[in-house]
Amino acid sequence: MLRPGRLAVAIVVVAVIGFAQTQVATITSDGPFQLRGANVAPEQGVPSWPVLPGDAIQAGDKPLTVTFEDGSQIILAPGSSAKVDLLGKTPVFQLETGSAHYSLKALDSVKLMTLNKPVTPKDLAGNLQIGDQKDTGWWTTGHTAAVLVGSGAAAGLALGIVKTRPVSPHKCNGNQQGNNNCQ
Repeated sequence: MLRPGRLAVAIVVVAVIGFAQTQVATITSDGPFQLRGANVAPEQGVPSWPVLPGDAIQAGDKPLTVTFEDGSQIILAPGSSAKVDLLGKTPVFQLETGSAHYSLKALDSVKLMTLNKPVTPKDLAGNLQIGDQKDTGWWTTGHTAAVLVGSGAAAGLALGIVKTRPVSPHKCNGNQQGNNNCQ
């Protein structure tokens, strides 16, 4: 039989496990953005942030990339906002303002929505937008490629894939103390 103190601890542990939320995706960005209503500054050295069910996201003056577990990506345009959720085991991306570009691994990888309307993608890549924006020229092929390359580099840093070349002591201008004078 459990003592009252141990029983209370066991109940708390079970409750925490029961309420633990599953990560839906990660966000990478080169500029400040909002996640769960909090301001996030990427220059703090953190390459990506977890997105949980029900999270609201708002891009700042740079796009942000939402990467889902299967590798599907959605790039949220600067100034745009969205909500990310789960419907069963399927991630849901709900664009609330602005525009986004999606690149899915399968047509049913992520349930796409604009405001409260479901969007059925016909292709693995495409655009979402709210309203009749004439400023959709932002999603040029060059912008999309630049954002995808940038998010791939950030993911590589996060996974420790990027390697540095070892410095030879002979290229340190005679400085053996390691004062960063090596070339």
